[in-house]
Amino acid sequence: MIDYDLQDDVRLLKNDKFRRLLQARFVGQTAQNALIYALLILLVTESGSSIHSTLLIVALTIPSIVLGIPGGAIADMLPRRFTLTLGYLARACVAAALFYYSGNLFYIYLLVLAYSTIGQIFSPAEAATVPAIVRRDQLSTANSLMMLSLMLAQILGMVVMAPILIKLISPDAVFVVAAVLLVGATYIVGWLASGFTRQQDEKPPSIGFVDAMSEGFRILRTNRHAYLAIVYLTTGLALSKMLIVLMPKFTRDVLDIAPEDTVFVAAPAAIGAGVGLLIVPLLIKFFGAWRVAGAAFFVFVFGLAGLGLVVFLRDFIQDNFNFGVLFLGNTRSLASVITVTMLLAIPLGLSFTILSVAARVVMNEQAPQEAQGRIFAMQMALGDFLSLLPLLVVGVVADVVGVRATLLAAAVSALAVAVYLTTSKRFGPVDPPSSAPPEVSPVSPARPAPEPGT
Repeated sequence: MIDYDLQDDVRLLKNDKFRRLLQARFVGQTAQNALIYALLILLVTESGSSIHSTLLIVALTIPSIVLGIPGGAIADMLPRRFTLTLGYLARACVAAALFYYSGNLFYIYLLVLAYSTIGQIFSPAEAATVPAIVRRDQLSTANSLMMLSLMLAQILGMVVMAPILIKLISPDAVFVVAAVLLVGATYIVGWLASGFTRQQDEKPPSIGFVDAMSEGFRILRTNRHAYLAIVYLTTGLALSKMLIVLMPKFTRDVLDIAPEDTVFVAAPAAIGAGVGLLIVPLLIKFFGAWRVAGAAFFVFVFGLAGLGLVVFLRDFIQDNFNFGVLFLGNTRSLASVITVTMLLAIPLGLSFTILSVAARVVMNEQAPQEAQGRIFAMQMALGDFLSLLPLLVVGVVADVVGVRATLLAAAVSALAVAVYLTTSKRFGPVDPPSSAPPEVSPVSPARPAPEPGT
């Protein structure tokens, strides 16, 4: 049962360490979202092809595949305040370097690789900091506030700051402002009175890459709800990355507006995401997390297919309905296509947010406490690995057959894969999981513990 208490928010915000962590996250994520948006616009504008935006996402993905789990182990070894402070400062240096080398594609990709590599140590440290500075009964509220700060940062960075700076000045201005913001986040975290780690906490025993992957797959083979959650979340994340790659080309080729005006699509999606964040606890309470994750995934896929069919949807609505919606009722202009796209963006943002939260709740519920980190690390590495090839192909396909056909093909393919993996007895466990999560050894999960006295 999910219990929300406004007083918990107030008490948490009086916690100086958590408040500073939240402030630094908001400032840093605002800079990061603005920076990524500016890079997408810069690459598409300079090259005229979505292939370079695909390469950008690949450059952000490769370090996660190679260094994700080792980065988490390093983050556990280092003091958290030191890791967060150094991480923000290093990212500020990368943002400043992007300003200096913005005209050189080779250096841009090298710097993006460096930025993502920093994140493989920084992100696990940030995630591990929350349970170290708040009480156990405050974890739900704390994580909700962390997610809210992320969403607000996405709106401010991608929807407000970056488009305005690009339109008024240039993408270079975004890199400068992002560097300043990241220095500000460094100051917020670095000037804490004390570190983020409780002295009495014992560090969990370290675990190797092979054991971590083995334990993650073992749980997936024996727990159907966790298996389905990871199938839906991994597929949804791959589709979302593909959508990010194709959105500048979609706005230019389909909507006939400048790529920097992607704000017209991003703003309604952000509204949908905000609504999703508000209603997902209630949905999980009444229907169960794994059912909510599955329903949200299919809504997201159909919304993506709707973008591929946006012109046909516009024609269908105009021929059969008269809602009196601006630009939709009396004309077949491009403005009406923009309106339909904005309407589709709302359920896309809503469903993806619900999917992300519900799938993670499933993994929290079904995985034993001592295996939580391994499950999430495995899911992120697996998701990035499986999405790499589609990301390499999607830009080329969009240039050849068009962005709308590519979106439709991706949605149909993802739907077919998800339905097959959901219904097939060949992959994943058949029976639903028991109410109690399986026991697991924190050191060597692949081997059973010996009997006492042996």
